[in-house]
Amino acid sequence: MAENPWYQTLRSKWKPAKVRLLLIGESAPADHGDPANRRFFYSEPLSHADNLFRSVVAALYDSGKLTKGDSKQPWLDRLRTDGVYLIDLAPEPVNALSGAARRSVLRASVDDCVKRATELQPEGIIICHGPSFALLESPLRTARLPLLHDAPIPFPLGNTRAQFIEDVRSAIAKTRLKGLPPVFSKSRSDGFDTVAQ
Repeated sequence: MAENPWYQTLRSKWKPAKVRLLLIGESAPADHGDPANRRFFYSEPLSHADNLFRSVVAALYDSGKLTKGDSKQPWLDRLRTDGVYLIDLAPEPVNALSGAARRSVLRASVDDCVKRATELQPEGIIICHGPSFALLESPLRTARLPLLHDAPIPFPLGNTRAQFIEDVRSAIAKTRLKGLPPVFSKSRSDGFDTVAQ
């Protein structure tokens, strides 16, 4: 199944020229049949439900508190400039599906996700969702793609946000793939700087 053009357009807009760090999520969130309620990592403005976006910029840039209604553009510009890009395992929202249907869609999406990741040729990959890690770890490694962590990283909800940030920073800090930095700097003019560890 192809991804909805609305998501494709936003993803294309923010795709870096060269993907250095590829993030893989589970799927875009469901809009429950109302496009006005549609939200997404790459959509404006910041919403109360933008858990992944908030946590990614906190992990990479020590962003501080982001508030509902804030523009994401400065952070999206920075992510794109720094080569950070998000794709999802499933091409359609799965969070409103029954458990069995959700698992079925995710399992059926693995091969295509690995293909998309391979085409992007990232320097490192982080899977931002525990169950997606269980499905993707072996296929990504079989495809010789640079997965940066050996254990699942929990999706960053309120009770797991701090763990997500710590795990993402740890995954980046352990790698030296083609100069991928241990942690991205809060202030830098261009490219990557590192934060003192």
